[in-house]
Order: sequence, then structure tokens, then C-alpha cells
Amino acid sequence: MENRNDRFRRKYYITVDQLLIRLTTIAIILLLAVQALLLHDETRKYLSLVDKLEGDRLTTPSTMYAANISLTEPNKTFSMVNKVIAKSIRSLRSGKNITIRMITPNITGDAILTINGEIAGDFAKKKLEVTVYDGDYLEIDVTKLKGKPAQFIIDTHKNDLVAPVDGILLESQSDIITIGKVIFKQ
Repeated sequence: MENRNDRFRRKYYITVDQLLIRLTTIAIILLLAVQALLLHDETRKYLSLVDKLEGDRLTTPSTMYAANISLTEPNKTFSMVNKVIAKSIRSLRSGKNITIRMITPNITGDAILTINGEIAGDFAKKKLEVTVYDGDYLEIDVTKLKGKPAQFIIDTHKNDLVAPVDGILLESQSDIITIGKVIFKQ
């Protein structure tokens, strides 16, 4: 009896081994075929769940990189191209409008608002409205302003901003007033 059972087991194991080898070979061939199909954009959108969930691809207009740049100054050219690209990328994000009003001094001066180190405007009309984006860093430069200390009020128009706080009064203690980083509510 043992001899008969051993033959049956051996036959059974050989059959299972052959089946597993065939299934493994089919799985590898199927995997290679699917990977080859994923190389094409048309079939990828039907096979890949990630591409469906990510949404549409953004295509940037070709005019985004064009600017009237002189080719005589290469360092200036490079910074101009970076500014054009940065402004175009910022325009893809949603922004919020805030207003900054200068309270004192009554003399209009050369107070300048900078966003991320770039000049965004001056307070010649004692009021400045700008569009800010999440993560922007705001400062007011009052080095050329006469009649210090200067005071400014920030009006966020009841937007969904965590910082800066709506209605906050800022007073200059030094030449730079730090408003801080803009943080949107999530």
C-alpha cells in the first residue's frame, strides 16, 4: 500500500508543479504585455487607475517662457526668465486679495511692499491691494519713509486666511516690517 500511495503523491506533486510553472509563465507574459501597453498614452488611461484619479495633465502655453529679454547681459537674462516662469506658475494657483493701508505718517512716502523678496507695489496712494498665494512671504520696507514710526493695517476681506490676521495693526520698529508668511485655511 505504501508503494501505491508514494506513486500517487509523486504523480500529484508533478502535476501541481507543472501547473504552477505554467501559471507563473502566463503571469510573467501577461505582466510584460500590460507593461508594454502602459507605454502608450491611449491605453494607459484605460489600464491605470492612478492616471484616472490624478486628473488632466497641465500643458503650459508656449508664451509662458517668452519675454522681451536682451541677450547682452546673460545674468540679467537668466533672472528675467526665472521671474517670467515663476509668475506663470503662480498664476496656476488660486490666490486671495488683501488690502494693506498706511495709517501714519500722513506724508506719502516711499514705503514698499515686497512679496517673496520682489517689489509688489508702493504706498503712494496710502493703500495697496495685492493678490497673495499660500506660502508667500510679505514684508514692508520703510527705509525711505519720512516721519517714522509708520503704521499699517491689513484687511484680508474676510478671506480664508490663517495668517496674516484680519485687521492687525503693524507698527515699524525698524526699517523692515515683517508681515510674515501667508497661510490659507485648508
